[in-house]
Amino acid sequence: MLSVEQVSRTFNHKQAGLIDVSFSVEEGEIIGILGTSGCGKSTLLRVLSGLDKEYTGKFSLEKEDVGMMFQEPRLMPWLTVEQNVAFGLKGDQKAIVHELLDTVGLSGFEKHYPKDLSGGMSQRTAIARALVTEPEVLLLDEPFSAVDAFTKMQLQELLLSIWKKKNTTMLLVTHDIDEALYLCDRILILKGQPGVLAEVLTIKQSKPRDRTDPDLASIKAEILHVLDLRETAS
Repeated sequence: MLSVEQVSRTFNHKQAGLIDVSFSVEEGEIIGILGTSGCGKSTLLRVLSGLDKEYTGKFSLEKEDVGMMFQEPRLMPWLTVEQNVAFGLKGDQKAIVHELLDTVGLSGFEKHYPKDLSGGMSQRTAIARALVTEPEVLLLDEPFSAVDAFTKMQLQELLLSIWKKKNTTMLLVTHDIDEALYLCDRILILKGQPGVLAEVLTIKQSKPRDRTDPDLASIKAEILHVLDLRETAS
């Protein structure tokens, strides 16, 4: 589905970059991109999305249909939930929009404006908007980092339900180790400034997973070791 070969992105100032990052992604995988702040996680996603073209190396997507979801919902405040999700679609696509709003649990809120939504509802709207064109690949840049812990867990479950239904290939940038362990099939660990790919870990447990699984705790300890963090870090 996706092949990345020796992608590098450097800057003239003290901004995160990447050095010679290579990996591949199979169809239907959820790949986590994990690392401490400043290691180039979001930079990598911007390159893969086409938002940043000042890179070296190469990557190829089997499908060109890519969706993107950011840390903030980035909803247009003058549009309703329904209009935000439908923005950019051609023709009357109300049936698709309403189906997605039902999928993300927002039926009945079609005519609400962003100012009337909670943080979790805003992110649900953003998920629906990212999926409305039915992308083959969904890029997610720390999509749940701005919501509370309980809402985050609900949104993680929502993402898994969408993945199970549509088999969408996903690349998830996160700084939350537990989130990566719960959602992802493999985890790419970036390290340093500029970032290099330090490790690739495979999570063999089937989904949905038990968040308290001791095997996941063991993998978390391995991740902390790779990142030179103490076992008590979160």
